[in-house]
Amino acid sequence: MLSIIVPIGVNDVFANDRKNILEIASLEHDVRQGQYNSLVQVDSDTYALAYEGKDSDGFISTFTISSDGTSIVEVDTLEHDTVKGQYNSLVHVDSDTYALAYAGNGDNGFISTFTIDSNGNITAVETQSLGNNLEHDTVHGQYNSLVQVNSTTIALAYAGDLENGFISTFTIDSAAAITAVETQSEGNNLEHDTHRGKENSLVR
Repeated sequence: MLSIIVPIGVNDVFANDRKNILEIASLEHDVRQGQYNSLVQVDSDTYALAYEGKDSDGFISTFTISSDGTSIVEVDTLEHDTVKGQYNSLVHVDSDTYALAYAGNGDNGFISTFTIDSNGNITAVETQSLGNNLEHDTVHGQYNSLVQVNSTTIALAYAGDLENGFISTFTIDSAAAITAVETQSEGNNLEHDTHRGKENSLVR
């Protein structure tokens, strides 16, 4: 599967009765694979994308997109997990810190952190590639939906053991260090559905 970013522009809504959506530009940023995408805005013209790339590995890429949508430029790419990076959910934590929930080796659940500066440069902080990210669920961690609760706390809805539904929480400090608060690995997270917990969407 190829991965495409397509910003769109909409014709004047009064002139076209809100029916026409026009593609302005597109960029094929990975010619091998681009699945399980999660896209966030970094600043006014910079975006970060978490996705599963070649060999099912986990990647973060950044792009600049002009205000009129006519220019898309890839800035930086980081391979943060050399085994697997599926079911991605990427969130902005503070000024330059980003957290990613995903299914990694063995479909287990992981949280990683990165910094991304205003130019789109990515730095791994706690990742599988550095050997220091958090494995929050040692059984299963798919269908992730991650949200920021406050300046230091994030919450995750996901499918855990037997694809049941779970909610876990974490703190991330100013240095982007992750601490499990209520997780499967700590034995104290919430199993909110004992039958199934897939296709999650968690909002604040």
